[in-house]
Order: sequence, then C-alpha cells, then structure tokens
Amino acid sequence: MVLNLDWLQLGPIPPNAIHGSYNIGLVVLSYLIAVLASYVTLDLAARIRSEKVARVKFLWLLGGAFAMGAGIWSMHFIGMLAFSMPMPMQYEITWTMSSLMVAILASAFALFLLRKKDRRVSSMVVGGVFLGLGIVTMHYMGMEGMTQHVNIRYLPGLFLLSILIAILASEAALWLSLQTNLGPLRQIQLKIVSALIMGAAICGMHYTGMAAAIFTPLAHASQGKSIEPSLLAFYVAGITAVIITIALLLSTYRQSTVDTIQNERNFLNAMLDNLEDGIIATDANGKITMVNRTLQKKLKLSQELFKNLSDYFHPSKDDAIENSQEASPFIRALQGEKVSAVELTMGLDSSDRDNIVMNSQPIIDAQGEKLGSVIVIHNITDRIRVEKLKNEFVSTVSHELRTPLTSIRGSLGLAIGGATGELNKKTKDMLEIAYNNCQRLIRLINDILDIEKIEAGKMEFDLHPLPIATVVENAILANQAFGQKFNIKIQLEGEIPDVTINVDGDRLEQVMTNLISNAVKFSPVGGVVTVRVMVIDKWVKVCVEDKGKGISEEFQTLIFQKFAQADSSAIRHKGGTGLGLSISKTIIEKLGGKLSFTTRENEGSIFYFQLPIWHEIVISSAEKKSPAILLCEDDKDIIQLLTKILTKNNFEVDVAVTIVQAKQLLKTKHYHAMTLDLVLPDGDGIPWMQELRKDPRYSELPIILISGKVGAKEDLLNGHAFSIINWVNNTFDETQLINAIKQIKKKLIGAKPSILHIEDDQDLLKIVANMLQEDATLESAHNLHEAQSLLSQQKFDLVLLDLILPDGSGIELLPQLCSLHIPVIVFTAFELPRDYVRYVSAALIKSRITDKELLTVIKEAINKLGEENEGT
Repeated sequence: MVLNLDWLQLGPIPPNAIHGSYNIGLVVLSYLIAVLASYVTLDLAARIRSEKVARVKFLWLLGGAFAMGAGIWSMHFIGMLAFSMPMPMQYEITWTMSSLMVAILASAFALFLLRKKDRRVSSMVVGGVFLGLGIVTMHYMGMEGMTQHVNIRYLPGLFLLSILIAILASEAALWLSLQTNLGPLRQIQLKIVSALIMGAAICGMHYTGMAAAIFTPLAHASQGKSIEPSLLAFYVAGITAVIITIALLLSTYRQSTVDTIQNERNFLNAMLDNLEDGIIATDANGKITMVNRTLQKKLKLSQELFKNLSDYFHPSKDDAIENSQEASPFIRALQGEKVSAVELTMGLDSSDRDNIVMNSQPIIDAQGEKLGSVIVIHNITDRIRVEKLKNEFVSTVSHELRTPLTSIRGSLGLAIGGATGELNKKTKDMLEIAYNNCQRLIRLINDILDIEKIEAGKMEFDLHPLPIATVVENAILANQAFGQKFNIKIQLEGEIPDVTINVDGDRLEQVMTNLISNAVKFSPVGGVVTVRVMVIDKWVKVCVEDKGKGISEEFQTLIFQKFAQADSSAIRHKGGTGLGLSISKTIIEKLGGKLSFTTRENEGSIFYFQLPIWHEIVISSAEKKSPAILLCEDDKDIIQLLTKILTKNNFEVDVAVTIVQAKQLLKTKHYHAMTLDLVLPDGDGIPWMQELRKDPRYSELPIILISGKVGAKEDLLNGHAFSIINWVNNTFDETQLINAIKQIKKKLIGAKPSILHIEDDQDLLKIVANMLQEDATLESAHNLHEAQSLLSQQKFDLVLLDLILPDGSGIELLPQLCSLHIPVIVFTAFELPRDYVRYVSAALIKSRITDKELLTVIKEAINKLGEENEGT
C-alpha cells in the first residue's frame, strides 16, 4: 500500500495521459445498484426510527450500515470496472478493503443520524457534510487501489465538484429519508422516487470523480497483493446481489410483520378502549402493562399510578375474603391465577365505590410458559341499584296489592258464607262473581311475583320428606270446586304408591294445581280429568290427562315459555297469563325432577312430572341420643338418687362434683339443662351462675337449683334475672323434679286465648277479628310502637304479625317475641327471610292462603298451645 500525496494536476495534461472508455451496460448496472442501495437505505432508516427496543434498533443499525455501505461500495467498483484502459488492471487489496470499511462507517453514521425523528436543519447540514466526505473518502481510497499500474492525479475543479456533489447527495439522502416517514400515504412511491434521485446523485459524484482523474503510465509497476478484475467483478456482483437482497427481504418481511402486529394492536386497543368493561393486562412478572381507557377514565389513572392499582380494589361487604393483599383476588389475578366472577368494590374513597365483578385469565404460550394475564372488570353498580329499586318496588306492590285483595276476598267470603245474614240468590250470585274474579286476580299477581323471584334466583324452597299421596290428594280435593264450575270431573285412577319425596309441599301442590286447573279449562264440558301416579325405577311419575283438543304442533315448542298462549279465541277466553307452566317447570327442575307432556290434536294432552324417590336413612335406637343433663352435686346419695330418677325418665346424666369439673364438661358437650347445688367443695354456686349468664353460650341454659339453702338465698339470687327454671329443696320427690324440668308455660284455665294482631290495614283487622271472634280474644296494634307497648303491658298467647308496618319492619319484633316465648304466625305479603323462620310457628303469604286455611293455622296454634300447657 503506497500513499501518493501528489494528487492534483495543477499543470497541463501530460501528453502520455492514458485515455479509457466506458462500458455502457456496466454504467447502467452501477446506477441500478446505486438506486437499489439507496432504496434499502431509505427503508432501513424508517425501520430503525420505528423500532422501540434499543437492542433491536442497534442490531438494525449495524446490519443496515453493512448493507448500505456494501451497496455504495459495490456501485463504486462496478463503475470503475465500466472504465477500461489499454492495459491490464488489478486493484490493490488493502486500499480496496479499506474503502469498503469507510463506506460502512459512513453508512453507520448516516443511519445513526436518522435513528430519531430529529428534523433540525443544523443537524441535517452537519450530518450531510460528514456523510458526503465519507463517501468521497471511500471513492478516492478505491481509486488508490489502481496506483500499482498507473499514476493518478486529479483536476482540481472536477475534484472539488465531486466533493460538492457527494455532500449535496448526502444532504438530499438525509432529507428524503425523513420525508418517507412522514405518513403512510404513498410511502413506497416516494421511496422509489427518492432512491432514483439518490442513485443519480451517487453515480454523478462517482463519474465526476472519474472524470477528474488523469492516468499516466508508471515506469515500473509495483507488485503487491491485488485482485484480478474478473474476480473483482464476481466479488462485487455477489456482495451486491446477496447482501442488498437479503437486507431488503429481511427489512420488508420484518416491516410487514411489524405492520401486521401494529394493525392488530391498534385494532385491539381501539376495541379495548371502547369496551364498557375495564381491561388490565400484565406481563409474566405480574407487572401491569396496559389499562384500557375506560378504566383509566373511571379511576382517573396516570401511568405512574399503575403500580398502586391494587389500592383501588376491596372485598365487598358480603365477601368473606380476608382483607389482605396476599389473599385478595386482584393480587392473585396479577400473579397469574385464574379468578372467576368475584364481586369486589372499586375506588379509593370508601364512601364512593363501585360494585364490580372481576374475572382473570392467565395467558400461556405454546410451550406452557406463562406470558402474563388479562383481568376484566365489569361494573355492576347500576345493576345492583336497579335490582334494589326493583326489589323495593316488588315488595311495595306485593304489599299494596295483596293486602287489600285479601281483605276483599275475606269480606266476600264471609258475606257469601252468611256472616252478614241470609242473601237472596241474585245478590249471592253477584258476590260469587266478584269472589271468583278476586281469586283470579290474586293468582295473576302471585304468578307475576313468582316469575320475578325465578328470574332473580330468589325462589326459596323448604324441603322436607312428604308422601306423594298427601300432595296429590290435597291437590285433587282443592280443585274439585273449580272442576264443578266447568262441569268437569277430576278423578284419581288406580292407587297412589306408598313412596316419599323430599320436596317443598306448597310449591309442589302449586304445580299440581296448575296442571289440574289447565286440564279442567281445556276439557270439553262434562269431561273427565284423570290423575295417575306410578313408580318408575327410582322415580315417581305423576300424570294429569285431559280429553281436550290437544296442543297444535306449532305451539308445542313455545308452551313452557313465559306468557306463552295459543292465539285462538277458543283458548284465549279460558283466561290466564301464560305463566303457570313456565313457573311449574322451574319448580319441578329446582326439586330435581323434570316436567314434560305428550299430546295429540283432538284427542287430548298428558302433562307429567317425575321426581326422585326419597329414601329415609334409618337411625338405630343406639344412635338416638337422649336429652343430656349435667348434675353439679357433691353429695353421693343425692347423685345416686338424681341419676336414678332422670335415667328412668330417658335423660342422659353426667356428674360434676366441683365447679372446675362442671366447666370442663360444659366445654366438651352440649347439655339441655343443669342441676346445681349452691354449695360445692371449690366454691359458691352464685358467682358461678353470674359468670355463666354473662357467657352467650350458656345464657339460655336452663338451671334447676337443688340445695338445702335455697330458701335463704332466693331473694338474693333473683331467680327470674338468672333464668332459673325452678327452686327445689334437697327434700324433693320425683314428681317435683320432673315438673321442674318440663315447666315452660302456665296452664290456660278456662279463658279464651289472647291473640295480638299486628297489622296496619284496618279492613284486614276487621276481617280476622270477625273470623276469630268465637275462638279467641283479639287485641290489635297498627305499628311497631303500639305492639311493643301492648307486649310490655300484658301477656299474649299468640301473635299474628304483618312484616310491613308504617314505622318499620315486623322482623324487628321477632327476637323479642321469641324471648317472651310467644308463638308467632307471620301473615304478610311476601316470604319471610330464611334466617327468621326459626322464630315463627308459621309463615303465611297474603293472597296465597284462603280464609279457611288461615283460620285452620291459627286454631292449630291455639290447640298446640293448650296441649303444651296441659303437658306441664
């Protein structure tokens, strides 16, 4: 490698200057390569600017610099190969390869300038100058590779012009590269035009430099490592074809992939941002990577607050989840666990939180590795508010409709029954029409309210074993009067199998009534409705058959839908809402069975349901436990006597001779009662009783004091305050002890039972008072305040209670009535919550129970009360 610094031809052109000629084909090829290299450069510059990952951006810069530099360098040498002189020509390898490195470095510098969207004029001017000088350096270093055979000097004017062209071409290349990234419209067309201009500029610089060169022969050609022109042509063509093509294909493929991914991402983001639900995405480490616009707007989130997002989610009031971050569903969702339909509250301010349902799903790749998770937040605040309003509305409507209808029906029933005196036939007929239509309206309201419960998932069932015969016989009997009105006979065919089913008797009877009444309505006058009961394997099947016109084929698929009714006037005039079968099907399915039908047009229909037979688990006598009583006594004779008496009367007896032993036994076993001697070896029984009554577990435990010192301490103890059942001296007999254990209420002697009716509807008060005037003494209270006042003033044997009162809910009275040991019959417009069922003797719904049934329930309660008192 020889460096010749005597470059410029300042004098006349020597007479021995060598003149050459150009191969037009290679000149055109060099231009095409320059255009291709320019296009790749513009494309790679756009790719680098769009890349967001620093490491990938750096790799694209290195690859792009090599492809661009190699392309420009290849164009340069193909241009030199296009120039032929009358002598063999070889190229010195060091200058040749050095010029390639300069081209690559210049390209790297250009791409480095274009890595950011910086359009400042100063940076573009400075960058263009350096890039142009790099290209000029590459060109003239490549020319130095020819000096093994010739001297080369350059005409100053053309030499400077080539430098100027290189700088201007570089400035144009930088500017055009930026323009191709301004927007998506016509990018390819603009790149092609820009590449054509840049290719012309690069070729113009090269051929201007070649025109500036003056070649003169050397006296002695230097011998160094060189490249044969034929090999150089192959080498240049190979580099140009392979490197630029691969770079362009890779760039195009990657850009296509990036565009596809970006389009999908834009589509996904647009879809997520327009969803009503909140969406959160996380990576494999649980870091939040995306929160859609809906949730950001709702929570007023910024990017900085993403890491504190767990502070916004809290367990709902009814949720049993522990209030800790480790156990919270949101944290588990961030960690990649699957969370399904968990109700939470959302918001920082505890007074202004939304109710939400959260679901999360981990994202797993093809290799089974976790990539992250997606969390969906569905706001149910409005739904809960609407449900609350709907429930309040239904409760109000239920009360406001059922209460007056019950009064109307009761009044009509009493009048028809002769309570107001004998009626003439015309008046009685009119009253019966009114009574029947009142019944019809009540059924309509009950059906609508049942549908509401079904849709809300709040229809409750009181399941207990019941013989199927009881339900079927009751239903047939209850519908006989309805059948007689249409001149239809309802008959039972065959015997009812002796099987038991575990059902809600009232609900199943509701189904039977619906099937039988439908069969009656659609039977021909004078027809027969047949009921059959049979056992099939482990199921009992009940069929109700009529001989009507059957069900048309087109209506069969709609028959169990809500409000479904056939259109013909012959059917419409029968009345009904079209809700009965829909309700019946739901009830049967809730009871674990199925309801279906078979029909033939003009021959009739059979509706049937199947329910599983209930098999009672028989408990042997050895497993049945007697009531347990704890004896706290230290006297051996008393212990022996008490044990004998209590065992004889079917009580299980445990003995504690000290207070410490008694405490231990109470902790390990449930006792129905306890006898207590006030004087025990390790202490006095009075302080211990005080301790027991303060403990909620033993505050209601019946205690019978058995002590020789009872009389002396009775005033001190205040037995009523301690809930002591009785006082028994040591000198007791068996009858005295047993009566003390069984004592609950005083016996009613000759007087009518006293009933307190708590109801705000004046008409209904009068109706019930009229019904019970011969059987009981009634006091009435119109609100909670009056009821509490009467309960504090006198003793009642039974309470008839409406739950909806002007100053509150009758539910508030139930614990008080329970503590007073007064039987309660709830008579109201809606079902009693299950938590309060234990407080009452019966829960009746207005309009669902007839006057006769109400009277029967009250009398049964009175009779039961009398039997209990006789037993004590």
